[in-house]
Amino acid sequence: MAHNAAVIGTLSQGSAALEAARIMSVAEVVGELARCDVGDLTHTEFLEAHAAVAQLGKMADALRARFAGDLARRSSADLPGGGLARSQGFGSAKEMVARTTGSSYAGAARSIEAGLALAPAPGPTLEPGPTLEPGGSAAAPATPRYPVIAQATLDGTISVESAGLIVAGLESLADSVPRAKLETLEARLVDKASRLSPHEVRRLVARAVAAADVKRHEEREKRQHAERYVTWTEDQTGMVTFSARLDPVTAAPVRTVIEQIVTRNLRLRRGQDPLEKDQRTIGQMRADALFEVCRHAIGCTETVTAGIRTTIVVRINQEDLESGVGLGRIDGVAQPVSVGELRRLAGDAGIVPEVLSHDGEVLDLGRTVRLFTQAQRLALLERDGGCARCHAPPEHCEAHHIRWWEQGGRSDLNNGVMLCTRCHHDVHRQGWGITVERGRVHFIPPSDIDPAGVPRLGGMAAITLDEEPGLRAA
Repeated sequence: MAHNAAVIGTLSQGSAALEAARIMSVAEVVGELARCDVGDLTHTEFLEAHAAVAQLGKMADALRARFAGDLARRSSADLPGGGLARSQGFGSAKEMVARTTGSSYAGAARSIEAGLALAPAPGPTLEPGPTLEPGGSAAAPATPRYPVIAQATLDGTISVESAGLIVAGLESLADSVPRAKLETLEARLVDKASRLSPHEVRRLVARAVAAADVKRHEEREKRQHAERYVTWTEDQTGMVTFSARLDPVTAAPVRTVIEQIVTRNLRLRRGQDPLEKDQRTIGQMRADALFEVCRHAIGCTETVTAGIRTTIVVRINQEDLESGVGLGRIDGVAQPVSVGELRRLAGDAGIVPEVLSHDGEVLDLGRTVRLFTQAQRLALLERDGGCARCHAPPEHCEAHHIRWWEQGGRSDLNNGVMLCTRCHHDVHRQGWGITVERGRVHFIPPSDIDPAGVPRLGGMAAITLDEEPGLRAA
């Protein structure tokens, strides 16, 4: 094992250590570990080893990203013969990475994007291959293009997938946001992403990029709206395949109605006899929901949505609404939406615009009402976004008392939290604590999960950057 540790250690010594034989030596060590049985490990041993395996995976992904990024550099279309990937019989660097590593095209793209963070900062065009000092010695490594992301990736603080998402977002702003602001945004995104999963990082980056350049986001919305479509084809058996690509605003009512019908059906299924239980998959329920809505639309005055919430809630800051410039969001939609698009949507029936910082209905009703009101639920969703713990969409969540009503808990916002069914059960079963301070939800893990009991930020605050004056592009 001492030899193996020495082999791994040499990989940090620069390009000279990146010889195929040395890398294969490390692969052999990992291969030996992969053949070990984990069934006899205690829970404590298993969790410790699992965390170590996760860290090993991040390191391997970082190494793969370094090669993927450099392969993209060596495969520039401007190079003779179309670059390295073309010379090896591949149409692009992404295709070569996907085929060589066995990953998907999306995974290959993320590796290449993360590799951009490790690549040298923009400067004079370099020819593929090592840069040599006079006399033949290798030059000192150049400063990475995105040093904060590079360091976090190499440390295993963030995954390659998260790094790629952040790089892609920053690259989209590179020509419109000053470098100093870009560097500030990079550091803040990495700090936040270190505590999030990739799908949460995707939402974080989308909101941050839109806020940093609202004008460009509005232009992208126009392009997306112009590119919307729905098509269908029928095969020889009579089965029809629908394909659609919709901008967020056009998709919002479609998703809302279908998902809330499905949610109603899932709740009804809980109390059904096992022999009579609805056996449909989620996909089948969605198909049937679409059928119901369209069938009723053909000259029928009835509604299929009776008994379920089908209201679309759009949220926007009062100042942005008045100025006409800014961003809001639609419950259940990850992408932020410009004021103009929200105004277009809010003009339709069945839309509830929630304008923040306005005087309206009293939301804290104390113990005068057992259940949270609709207005309170809207306010909780503004704070929590959906499930405050796992970020499931609003239609999958209900408002729950942090301190139970039976134990004297009040129906106030500071005693309420939005949770999906799974997280609600887990919180009670596993003994998690929940606190609300200054409008932020924190989940306190039980001692068997974290003996220190360090609170974990939840709700929208966990996946949104705090407002920072001057961050938006002029």
